[in-house]
Formats: sequence, structure tokens, C-alpha cells
Amino acid sequence: MGDDMSTGYIPQEILDEIVARCDIVSVINEYVPLKRRGSNYQGLCPFHNEKTPSFSVSPGKQIFHCFGCGKGGNVFRFVMEIEGISFLEAVEKLAKRAGVQLPEKELTAGQRKQMEQRKRYLQINELVTRYYHTVLMEHAMGQPYREYLRQRQITRETAEKFRLGATPNGWDSLYQFLKTKKISPQEMLDLGLVSVSQKTGRYVDRFRQRLIFPIGDEKGNIIAFGGRIIDKESSPQKYLNSPDTPLFHKSRNLYGLHLARNKIRNADQAIIVEGYMDVISCHQYGIDNAVAPLGTAFTPEQGKLLMRNTYQVGISFDGDSAGVKATMRCLDILSDLGCTARVIQIPDRADPDEYLKKYGKEAFEQLISDSQELIMYKIARYMETTNTDSIAGKMQVVTQLLPDLRKMQSAVARESAIREISQQLQVSEKAVWAELQTASSASGQRQRMPEPESAEQEKEFPAGNIESKVEKNVLRILFDRPDLLSVAEAYGGAAMFGSTAAALYCDFADSIKRCGKVDSSGISQDKSQLLADIVMEETYITDQEKALKDALWQMKQEQLDQEYQKMVQKLTEAEKMGAAEDMQEALQELDTIRRVKKEYEASRKGE
Repeated sequence: MGDDMSTGYIPQEILDEIVARCDIVSVINEYVPLKRRGSNYQGLCPFHNEKTPSFSVSPGKQIFHCFGCGKGGNVFRFVMEIEGISFLEAVEKLAKRAGVQLPEKELTAGQRKQMEQRKRYLQINELVTRYYHTVLMEHAMGQPYREYLRQRQITRETAEKFRLGATPNGWDSLYQFLKTKKISPQEMLDLGLVSVSQKTGRYVDRFRQRLIFPIGDEKGNIIAFGGRIIDKESSPQKYLNSPDTPLFHKSRNLYGLHLARNKIRNADQAIIVEGYMDVISCHQYGIDNAVAPLGTAFTPEQGKLLMRNTYQVGISFDGDSAGVKATMRCLDILSDLGCTARVIQIPDRADPDEYLKKYGKEAFEQLISDSQELIMYKIARYMETTNTDSIAGKMQVVTQLLPDLRKMQSAVARESAIREISQQLQVSEKAVWAELQTASSASGQRQRMPEPESAEQEKEFPAGNIESKVEKNVLRILFDRPDLLSVAEAYGGAAMFGSTAAALYCDFADSIKRCGKVDSSGISQDKSQLLADIVMEETYITDQEKALKDALWQMKQEQLDQEYQKMVQKLTEAEKMGAAEDMQEALQELDTIRRVKKEYEASRKGE
């Protein structure tokens, strides 16, 4: 099995026993009411909003799959997704449920020390959070910060929910406090709580004269802090964050995610805003699926964090040029990851905090409903900065939009986007399609970009990570008929597949050789969703062995044709260079490929 987390210290036999004792239907039924529909069970998907059940669980295959949002996998994957936990945590949870004893994890001395150090770091941050929070809520030194929150219309309940804090007076108050708690200066430095003064060489608090925003991980453990000045004269730097530490990497975390996670799942949408105060204000007004980056540009790692909870994202950054640039980057990242991203545009370039205070929750929810899809937002932004009265300007805007059109997996969405471009720029849809076709050819894409209404249109961007339907059919049949693995191996096995399908095929083959079937617990977790996408699709094949041989035959022919074309190209290049030896080698290879093709054709006719 390819997943290192899976093999770790837990033998495959233990994972198999957990799956055998934890029937996937009974586990999922604790989270989602399921009803039997034929050989499967159905219910409303817990990962996105829906009124018609599209969430299916197969007791025979021990796989779940949602035909609406695409999530799927085995019982471990379901618990990971629904609880937002790691693979090992899911294994431990299900093992406890099943009464299966896990082997003791054999840690090296270094690993044990690292785990103990992390636990201590978290305890220190928790202590610091309580210290700052007490200063804000109870001490006289917190009065200016309490007044500031009152002016910003932040309630006491909200301050407690986000565990807001304030720094006491002085240069080293936190340092002195932590010393009394037996925290070493090195630990304080490691966590970015203190720094060394260049003038005096003494330890000083990193955060001084600031409102404090504790930053939690997905589970709510405090891993870092942000600080904001309330007196503009006290520092030229408005916001100050913890540096990267053993606990904290700002590019891999989102502010407010631990508080917003369940709401994001319930709403099947996340709202990304720009800063701490925007998140806090959104939550106070009931927009409690809001999160924010941590003082840096939005990153793919942050996008993947959100995708554990939803694929629908609304972006509400500032309307100035920097905000537009950040929005464009965020749209591209989310789009590349496979999310549906929309832009929430607030009138008069106000931020969410300002708008909510002035107009309230319902008005902001209307802005969310009216949000623009990626392509529509980009059309408007490009047209703002380009003279589209000229032909050159129109071409420039179309060219800028082509990468987004190529990435669209839905033919309907692509056609709709091209219609919108045509209307906005006053050019024909046919012209845009022609530009898209030319750009796709130039970029070396294998797919042919069709005109609208083409019968092939729905096949352009197949769902999932395996593009070939033939490859999917082979894997689906092998899942149902593991006894046919030898047939696939005879045709060439993994060598006939593209890289993604080949990796899954190897997992299939390993599992079949190990236990005589494709065991969902034996498929690495990074391929679990892909497995569900393939095997949960309904097919009606009466003769699976014949269908498998037909598919393998087609794949083999395509493989040989590709090899033939490569060798023809090599021969052409050798002729141009006058390389007689290379020419002879290429001619021999071409002859070999032709002979192999004839052998396969002869064996095929003889069946």
C-alpha cells in the first residue's frame, strides 16, 4: 500500500480487522440517516447542502461516494472527512469502536522528545492566551482595549468566543510572568513570544501595546498570536504576527477555521475575508463560516484546508488595487484545486466589518447570493484596465481569459462563459471558440476543443483524475472480478495506463495478490476518493471478461500507436541530422512495433 501513514506502525492485517468489525453502513449511519436502495444505502450528503439524496454507501464494496460533490472513499476516509482528523486518528477512533487493540507505536527517542516538546509548546501557548485574555477582560490595563472593542461594536461574548486578549504595560511583562511558571527563555524564543533587544541584550515581549488575537489550528489548539495597535502613534506597524515556529506556519493555517469549520460544512460554503476584525465581525453578525489568511497572500495549502470542509468558496477582499490582485490570485488557486469560487463585491469598496455594521446580516447575505463567478469577475476586471473599443483590446481580454476557459471541466459552464464573453466584448461566440481551439493546440493539449452543440462536448473534461473512460472501465471490472487480473497482466499491466491510473492499478494488483480481492482498506488514502468515483458508478455489463479484453485490446492498440508515432518522429529527426545509426535503430523499432501489433491482432482473431 502506497500511503506511508497507513503502513506506519499499524499492520495491514489490523486495518483489515477494523474494517471487518466496523461495517461502513453502521458507522456512517451514526452521522447520516441512511435508507436502503437496492444493494446500496442512500442519504443526504453531510459534505454539501442537497435536498435530493445523492450520497451512496455500498456495504459490499465498503465504499461511500457522493455523486453531487464527488467525495468518497473507505470508512477511514469518511471519518477523516467528517471529523477533520488525520488518518492515524481515524484508525485509532475506529479501532476503539471495534474493540481492536492497536500495536504500541514504536517511537525513536527523537520522535518521543519531539512529541513531548509539541505538547509543552501548546501548553505554554494556552497559558499565554489565558494571561492576555485576563488582562483584557479583568485588569485596569485592559481598559483602553475594552473601550476600543466597544467602539468597534465587538461584544463581550464575541471577545470571549475568539479569546481576545491585551498586552499589559511594560517591555517584558509576559517574559517575567512566564519565568515564574518555569518557562525557559529558549522556549519563549522558539514560540516567538519574546525577542532579544538589540540595544540592551535583554529579553523583551514581542507583543507590546497591542490587542491580541490568538490563532488556533483546526482543533482549536492555540498555535500563534496576532497583535493590533489601537493607538496609531504607538507603532508604524498596524498588525504584528507570530513568526513561523515549530507549531505555526502562516501559509498553512487560516484564522477562525476551528470556529467556522462546522458552519462551513453546514452551509457548504466558506467565506474568505481579509483580516481578523472582518472574521470577528462576520461571526458576530451570524456569518459564522468566515475565515481569513494570516497576513500573507492566500496559498494552495490554505485552499486544501478549506477543501476538507467544502468546495464552495466566496471571496470578500478589499476593493482597492491590492485587494483586486489578491482576489485574482485567490480565484486562480481555488480554481486550480477544483473549487467553485465566487467574488462577493461590497459597494463603495467597504470591508465586511463596515458593511455589516451599516446594513446588517441580511444585506450581506444578499451580496453573497449576488456574488460573481470567476469568469464573470475577471471579465469585468480586465475590461476596466483595457480599451475594449479596439480590436486589439478585445483580443487582449479574450487571451487573458483563455486559461480559465480551458480549465473548466463542465461543457455547460464553458459554453455559458463564452456566451457572456461574447456579449460583454461584442464579439461572436464562434470567434471565441476559435481562439480557444488555437490556444489549446498551441499548448499541446490532447483534447480537441469542440464548437458548441457538439456531441462530443461532454467528453472534453472528464470528471476525476483519470481522463480515460477505458482505463476506468478496466479498473471497475478488476474490482468486481479480481480473478481477471492475470488477463490484464498479460496485456502489459500498469505499463498500459497513464500515471494516475497506473498507481491505482498497482494498488489493485497488490491487494488482489495479498488477499484475493481489492480491499478498500488496502488502497492508499490519497487514492480513496478516486477509487469511490470509479467503483460506485453503475454499469450494466453482462460479460465482464469480454468487456475487459475489449478494453485492454483498445488500450494496447493505443499504446502501440503512440510508440509508433514517437519512433516515426525519431526517424524524421535522424534523417534531418543525417544520423545513419539512429535511423537504422528507429527502423528496427518500427518493424518490432508492427510485428507486435500483428501478433496481438492474430491472437485476438484466434480467441
